[in-house]
Order: sequence, then structure tokens, then C-alpha cells
Amino acid sequence: MSFDLFKYLTTLGFIYIYGRLILHYGKMFWAYMMNERILWNTKIEKPRILFMGMGLGVMHLAFYSRYTIESDTLIVLAISFLVFLAGFFLSILPWTDKFKNSIQSQKSAGSLKKNKNFNLKISEDQAQKLYHNLMKYDLLNIEKTSLLDFRNVLSKDWDAHNSKIHFNMDGPSSREFYEFLSQTFPKNTMTIKNLFITSDLVLRANGKKYKYNTLKNAHTRTPYSKNNQALNKIFQDLR
Repeated sequence: MSFDLFKYLTTLGFIYIYGRLILHYGKMFWAYMMNERILWNTKIEKPRILFMGMGLGVMHLAFYSRYTIESDTLIVLAISFLVFLAGFFLSILPWTDKFKNSIQSQKSAGSLKKNKNFNLKISEDQAQKLYHNLMKYDLLNIEKTSLLDFRNVLSKDWDAHNSKIHFNMDGPSSREFYEFLSQTFPKNTMTIKNLFITSDLVLRANGKKYKYNTLKNAHTRTPYSKNNQALNKIFQDLR
């Protein structure tokens, strides 16, 4: 029995792509089953699913055509494999940092055209409740952040006040705070970069800025932060 190199390589390709899908969306499914809040970033996940769908479609088409076309010539094999590689490339593209940064930058570009404001649709009562719950779990430096500071930062133009928010949270926890906040109050022009970097309004407890690369790559190092359960309860309480 001859060794089928095409079948071997394409099988590895399918295992890799479907493996990534299972690992990524399996975590979301598990969170759903455990009644935990799902961190679903629509701005990234929708384009990702589109590219994955197109890529896998092309991969399956190439695999199917290889074994239905009654020809074993080298050129047919080469074309089938090149088409498979094109589909494989489409499938891995949405997992790259370049793809995610491109999607996020499009949102940022739209935000820059508007006022220097997060445009966060949150009521005073909701802001007060969020403030007190963050204080309850010691995630906020209350010596440097009053309730008025907290409201000003979230609701007013950046240059209309002198308030700052000082968090008692590391990079991964702060990223999850942003994700929970933007999903609980989806009507906003907030990005992780303008919240923690551009605005210069949200700082660490020591008054220093967060590092953008630390925030951006937090999920690759720790899927869930050490304050994930506390943040989950805080935002569940705002529903």
C-alpha cells in the first residue's frame, strides 16, 4: 500500500484548525454550561468565524476534489494542494495578532472622529453600584478614587475634569474589567487602548500607566485572571 502524502498533510491541517476551534470555543461553551459570563468580543469573533468558515470550506473542497477527480497527474495534485493551502491560510489568519490589531484599529479609527469620551451609556445608579462592588472586592484604590472621580471618568469628556481611576488590578484583571464593562454596556466607543492608554485616566494603584502589550496579550498568558470570579459577580449584579 503506497503512502498518500496529500492525505497525511491535509489530515494534519484539519486536526490543527479544528483543534484550535475546539480549544477556543470549548472554553466559551464550558463557561456557558457553568453559568459564567461569556467573554464574547463581537468585533473580533464575527470576522473570525467568517474567515474560518471560508477557509474550512476551501479546505474541504480541495480535499473532496482530490479524490473525486479521476486523474492522478502531478498538476492536479499540485493544484488541489495549493487550494488546500489557501484555505488553511484563511483559517489561521484570524488567530494572528495582526488580524486582531487590524479589527481593533478600525474601531479605534471610528472612535477618534468623535469627542474624547468613552460614550458609555451607564446610569448614575449603575456607576455607583459598580463603584461600590469594586470597592467591596478591593479592586479599586478608594484613597485615590472617589465616586465622583469614577463617574467623571466613565461619563464625561476626558478634558472636562481632573479625575482619575486607580485600580488595584494587574494587567489580566484589568483587561477582563474592560471586556465585562464593554459587553455589559455595549453602547460605547471604548477600546482597551483608549481606556487604559490614550485617555490617561485609568491608572494602577501606584499612579503609573498600564502597559498596552501586557493588556493586549493578557489572554495568551492567562485565560482567566485571578479576579475573574469577583469581576463576574460584580457585572452579573449589574444585569
